[in-house]
Amino acid sequence: MSSVPVQFLIYVMPEPACSNAPVIIPLTVCLDVTVGIPINFDLFALNLCQPNITDMADIIISKEITGITINNMTISSTNTSLAYITITWTPQANQIGPQQMCAIAYTE
Repeated sequence: MSSVPVQFLIYVMPEPACSNAPVIIPLTVCLDVTVGIPINFDLFALNLCQPNITDMADIIISKEITGITINNMTISSTNTSLAYITITWTPQANQIGPQQMCAIAYTE
């Protein structure tokens, strides 16, 4: 019998000031991309709490597609309840077929 030590980090979030979780606004179309051609797209999240109670903290990608670049979260200049990240990706030949990415939005 052998053993391997495992170490991982757990971050405990404080109790939220608002119980309404933000909503990731889904893309309305399937993104058809071509190998070697860069694509940019925005992923939006909507804060369902009043902005004077809690702000959008971040949108993070918990499962990335190899080769993507993610810009910092931006709050919309016309609607402070709306935030987005811009994702840039140039698909490679070994990525032909469906790709999966997971995103999480959270408030402070």
